[in-house]
Amino acid sequence: MANQSKSVFMIGWEYPPHNSGGLGVACEGLTQALAQDNTKINFTLPYESDIDVSHMDIQYCIHKNWKQVQCHCLKNGHNCNHIICEPPFSAYSTEFIFPEEQLPEEENTGYSFDLGKLRKLSNTQLEKQVTEYAEVVGTVGAAKQNDFEVIHAHDWMSFPAGQQLKKQTGKPLITHVHSTEFDRSGLSSGNQYISAIEYNGMKQADQVIAVSRYTKHLLEQKYGIDPSKITVVHNGISDLRHSADPGRHHFAPNRPVVVFMGRLTIQKGANYFLDLARAVLERIPEALFIVAGHGDMYHELIFKTAREGLSASVVFSGFVRDEQKRKLLDRADVFVMPSISEPFGLVALEAAQRHTPVIVSKNAGVSEVMPHAIVADFWDINKMADSIVELVTNKDAAVTQTKGQLKDLAKQTWKLSAQKIHQVYKNALLGKNSR
Repeated sequence: MANQSKSVFMIGWEYPPHNSGGLGVACEGLTQALAQDNTKINFTLPYESDIDVSHMDIQYCIHKNWKQVQCHCLKNGHNCNHIICEPPFSAYSTEFIFPEEQLPEEENTGYSFDLGKLRKLSNTQLEKQVTEYAEVVGTVGAAKQNDFEVIHAHDWMSFPAGQQLKKQTGKPLITHVHSTEFDRSGLSSGNQYISAIEYNGMKQADQVIAVSRYTKHLLEQKYGIDPSKITVVHNGISDLRHSADPGRHHFAPNRPVVVFMGRLTIQKGANYFLDLARAVLERIPEALFIVAGHGDMYHELIFKTAREGLSASVVFSGFVRDEQKRKLLDRADVFVMPSISEPFGLVALEAAQRHTPVIVSKNAGVSEVMPHAIVADFWDINKMADSIVELVTNKDAAVTQTKGQLKDLAKQTWKLSAQKIHQVYKNALLGKNSR
């Protein structure tokens, strides 16, 4: 059984539909693919939910100090009114929760979580919350130690819990790096407490998974992690649940639409997107730029838009998911990801899947698996503007790029990612370093 590495205790922090971004989406895709390969998965979350997950066992690891609240999501047209436990950080501020009253009834879950604000709490609060989660995960995991062979922790919030469980059970630990504090702070040092958690988690891990070669290089150069124990496992893309419906019939039929979708933080380069909008509007005055997302730069970006006279051409849609997200990506004539540092960038794959030409930063890991996308430096406004104008005015160029991107996606499956992760598990069990 051990040689097959078919059972894992996986430590998470978010899972759809209660996710703030790509981490939850990646956990969903990976666990589904692992389960299809007959892997038994226990998956922890720091909050309670009534999500319907049949491919693994969810372990709700709730600390006694955490806040209990009433959920107001809609079920069959009525408020369900069941009691849930907010993630630990939500107990400190209602700003961590996004209301979703405007979503269609079938998609209204009542709340979603902004992990970006977690890292901005004081170190004392952060340490308390992460330590409490580690404490509960350690207790739950130790009670189930005969049910799993390896421990798999996703990102810094879960690393201390993984270390705690490794200490209690002696099982090998894999730390999975979806993003680092270096990325989140826009290539600066950021929160030193979080960086220390990341460093210690990777140092004590038996194996480390990086979501791109870009991230692996960063872990070597900025954290001093032994490259021989880092394995690159790119994210995959799930099959569409709703067929792509590209075209201008969704809205603004007479205007080219360019979309940014991501957290409004320094990492994601939303300010460069506004610079790009100004450059394109000088050549295509009717263009419409849509900024989809929440984040700490929201008001700064709003003011910049007004100050530069762009308000008639730039729309801030807020955070989008499900049907809203699908329609926006279907409608987009071009999708742009000008991230300063992007470990992977799943939304670029999602845009390509919906037949939208994609422009991504050179500092985005997704460029490694999508050679047909246009790649530019995040600061190179001229190149990105030229590319947008070409894609908008030259239909053949847009169609050619779209077809090439779809070929790229055919190779980027969660099944392939799961196979690579199984090998990481085996190496950890055998005490081997991988490449």
